[in-house]
Amino acid sequence: MTTASQAITAVKVPQAVAAGAYHSLFLRKDGAVWAWGQNVAGQLGTGSTNSTPLSQPSQVNGLPAIKAIAAGIAHSLALDVDGHVWAWGQNASGQAGLGTAGGTVLIPTRVAALSGIQAIAANGNFSLALGADGRLWAWGQNASGQVGTGTTSASVTTPGVVQGLPTVRAMAAGVNHVLALDADGKVWGWGQNTSAQVGTGATSAAVLVPVQVGGLPRAKAVAAGTGHSLIVDEQFGNVWAWGQNTFGQVGTGSTSATPVVTPRPVDGVFAVTVLVAGHNSSMALIGNGLAVAWGHNVSGQLGNGGTANSASPVGVTGVSDATALAAGAQHAMALRPGCPVWTWGNNGQGQLGTGSTSSTPVTAPGTALIANTFYFDGDMDGFGDEYIAEQACDPSPGFVEELDCDDYSTTTHPGATETCNGADDNCDGVVDDGNPSGGEDCATGKQGVCAAGVTACTQGSMVCQQRQAASAEQCDSLDNDCDGATDEGNPGGLLACATGQQGVCGEGVTYCTHGALECVPTQGASSEVCDGKDNDCDGQSDDGLAFQAWYRDQDGDIYGLTSTSVLACLQPAGHVPNGGDCNDNNPAFNPGAPEVCDGVDNDCDGQVDEGTSCGVASASKLAAGFNHSLAVKQDGTVWAWGRNSEGQLGDGMQTNGSTPVQAQGLTGVAAVLAGGRHTLAVKQDGTVWAWGRNSEGQLGDGTMTSRSTPVQVPGVTGVAALVAGVFHTLALKQDGTVWAWGWNNEGQLGDGTTTNRLTPVRVPGVTGVTAIVAGDNRTLALKQDGTVWAWGCNTEGQLGDGTRTNRLTPVQVPGVTGVAALVAGDFHTLALKQDGTVWAWGRNSEGQLGDGTTTSRLTPVQVPGVTGVTGVAAFFAGGYHTLALKQDGTVWAWGRNSEGQLGDGTTTNRSTPVQVTGVTGVAALVAGDFHTLALKQDGTVWAWGWNNVGQLGDGTITDRPTQVQVQGLSL
Repeated sequence: MTTASQAITAVKVPQAVAAGAYHSLFLRKDGAVWAWGQNVAGQLGTGSTNSTPLSQPSQVNGLPAIKAIAAGIAHSLALDVDGHVWAWGQNASGQAGLGTAGGTVLIPTRVAALSGIQAIAANGNFSLALGADGRLWAWGQNASGQVGTGTTSASVTTPGVVQGLPTVRAMAAGVNHVLALDADGKVWGWGQNTSAQVGTGATSAAVLVPVQVGGLPRAKAVAAGTGHSLIVDEQFGNVWAWGQNTFGQVGTGSTSATPVVTPRPVDGVFAVTVLVAGHNSSMALIGNGLAVAWGHNVSGQLGNGGTANSASPVGVTGVSDATALAAGAQHAMALRPGCPVWTWGNNGQGQLGTGSTSSTPVTAPGTALIANTFYFDGDMDGFGDEYIAEQACDPSPGFVEELDCDDYSTTTHPGATETCNGADDNCDGVVDDGNPSGGEDCATGKQGVCAAGVTACTQGSMVCQQRQAASAEQCDSLDNDCDGATDEGNPGGLLACATGQQGVCGEGVTYCTHGALECVPTQGASSEVCDGKDNDCDGQSDDGLAFQAWYRDQDGDIYGLTSTSVLACLQPAGHVPNGGDCNDNNPAFNPGAPEVCDGVDNDCDGQVDEGTSCGVASASKLAAGFNHSLAVKQDGTVWAWGRNSEGQLGDGMQTNGSTPVQAQGLTGVAAVLAGGRHTLAVKQDGTVWAWGRNSEGQLGDGTMTSRSTPVQVPGVTGVAALVAGVFHTLALKQDGTVWAWGWNNEGQLGDGTTTNRLTPVRVPGVTGVTAIVAGDNRTLALKQDGTVWAWGCNTEGQLGDGTRTNRLTPVQVPGVTGVAALVAGDFHTLALKQDGTVWAWGRNSEGQLGDGTTTSRLTPVQVPGVTGVTGVAAFFAGGYHTLALKQDGTVWAWGRNSEGQLGDGTTTNRSTPVQVTGVTGVAALVAGDFHTLALKQDGTVWAWGWNNVGQLGDGTITDRPTQVQVQGLSL
């Protein structure tokens, strides 16, 4: 019959002892913790405090299986087998690590902040834990910096990693200082240093960060007391010590009130295996367990039969077989064979665990009331029955120390060989674990890959299990599905593959042949046809066939860019036969599109607005200076109103006018432009005429004489466009060159100097220009490639090159391409891209950039919410507001509005675009410094904003925040 068995689940850990100031702990090999002694702070874990000591050892309840213990002055720590830390007792300094400070912790409580811990330590009112990763954690009292935070504090209530340490393998807690042993055998110290115990070579109040202790050999163990420190060297097992030596605890052979500031060897101890420190004493185990001690002995804690202090090591009476030591404030403990726990020294708080308390020193070791557990071994296999047990120092005949899971079978016990018998032979709780006798090759009797098997122990019997289960057939010459056939069904075949040949001959499918997949062509070579393929497999597609040009068409308007042509015999996808497109991102621009009056080249013939009712361009029919306005009628005459103090109206007078008056002697005019206080006109014959202020040569007639009637600008013909700043003028010729004259104090003429010019000079370095604009003292040009170039004043970043540096010659504005149109205010600039978005840069004090801020911009930023724009106008000579005309004929404005120039019915500045109230059907816009003009599609002219000298043309000098019609004028 099969013998039933039970699993051995009890934990087995090394026994250990720990000593607090006045209490003691013992860790049994089954992972249980026992405690006795002082309990005023709940350090015994009984669930309560008691002023009466507990002199009889008592088990600490509420703990899982424990593998290590530690004790501080009045608190206790335990480390469970899963690497978690538990704490109980005094918590005035947060030494329990629970996140709070104060009071006591009466039952063991897990320190939630810690996991993966391999060792713990305590001594004073703080705690240490060493992680499996070699990091050291600390918490509790920090008055001397012993927690290693780099500062001092009353308490640290949550564990934190001590910074500045290499990988640590061991540590020791003194009463107020710490020693750490790193993986290389170096020793580090920090905390209280009044007796030089940290190892800096000198005394000091405290050391707040870890420092390496000098003058030491490679160490293998460390220990720390109240004011002294010790190590065991790795090579010989000698002890080195330093720090306080009042009681001889450094082991120099004599006592001294002066600390020992550098480490020195302790004479008479060698081959040390265990080293501990009491508050003012030291203890070590030599060789196989010989105990020696030195230092303070007022309570007999040296265990040598007397109470005299000893500055040299003395033997602990009768202890030559100890396996572990612990030392408290004035008592000591040892683990020995037989009765495990031996104690001596002070017993005033019952800390010796003998069942009594006494103030009389106990000067020699005696046994505490702790016994071993032994079990009766019925089957005499060395393992006993847990239900027949005895408590004793040594076992009675027939009793053993280890448990059996089946005391009726000599072949069943921990460590026995597992066999395939359906029983748990080795008492680990698993039957036939490790597949005993299994793993040998065998035959299953099935076909294909299912035929190969391996022996396995199943339910106490050996069976042959197939190594590989049946699966879908693969191309490998094996019978994968175990049906007796190999590679049937062409597995892995008929998948697309490449044969390595050219053209259509390179297209193949896979075919399973003799266990391998081959790529077979799906078609052979044939005569070439126009299908974009290499039909004859000679490496060329459609060779020998007729080809034509096809153009990529991205916007779907059946026209493509000439630069994107390809030659093919068939129409490629996304391509059309028509070239000549000038904007392949917008279907409204192509050679077949109608030209409309919008200031751009809709039909891609290189001309703007040709053949439309607006002639040169609707915007060119209006002009606005600082505070005067102009318009060109269909008959080519020029009409002006507003300020005339310098003859800028051109009527031969210097009298302001609040309604339009005709400029003298001008007919056949195509466009007008206004500077700050001067005016220009381009006739249909390409000649340029000017009048008004000329103090800086801005009229270009070779003089500085102001003119109240038009005079021709000599040497300027073939003009495509004119612009004017406050005191300078520029002309764009039909050949794409730019000419300039007038004021040049900040390089606005772009000729590389700051010299004023009374007649036109060519701006070097710019060709292929399609449009120009001028601000207060600067100029910008738009080239055919959509790039923007600028020169002149840049104090507000209005050139857009990312600086505030004036430029005497043109520089490219970075970050803006694909530009369709430009405008310029006094100190700000705007660009309309071909995609309908508007970008701005320069001064933004009044929100004139429209980006929702009043922050000036040195490089272009997009004006949000403004798309679908057909034209943009701003001051040509200093202004702080901006307008946009959308394709739906509505007008939007932003920037300064102190005179109502935004036309929204208010005088409130706007940093983002607002719609101009009631203005629709607009064909063109222009803006003066503080007023705005609009030409509607019905030919009427409307105005709003500043009107101090009649520049609105409504017959008054009243400012208007909404539109009014210019009297007596129709274009």
